[in-house]
Amino acid sequence: MADKKLLKVKVRDSQNTLFEGEVDRITSINDVGTFDIYPMHANFISILKSLVIFYNKNKKIKEMEIEQAIMKVKNDVVHIFLGIEEISLEDEEPNNGSKIIKVR
Repeated sequence: MADKKLLKVKVRDSQNTLFEGEVDRITSINDVGTFDIYPMHANFISILKSLVIFYNKNKKIKEMEIEQAIMKVKNDVVHIFLGIEEISLEDEEPNNGSKIIKVR
């Protein structure tokens, strides 16, 4: 029997790695609602709200309450960045015409 594919996960805040490991499912919440990430998921970026749960072999291995985070999924590698309090686009435009993005 072939080994089951897993997601490689790294959860970081601005200074530390809070969780690193392999899981077979992640459940979280964004503005649309509750969703799951499984191995072979499409490339995906989302702003997370309130909760992230990690599972392996149908067992919950870690649950993290969060205020807000950014999740990036690509090629079965998941990065979650905590400590993102506010993301906003400013109305002011620099000389080159691009928008300023402030992260607080």
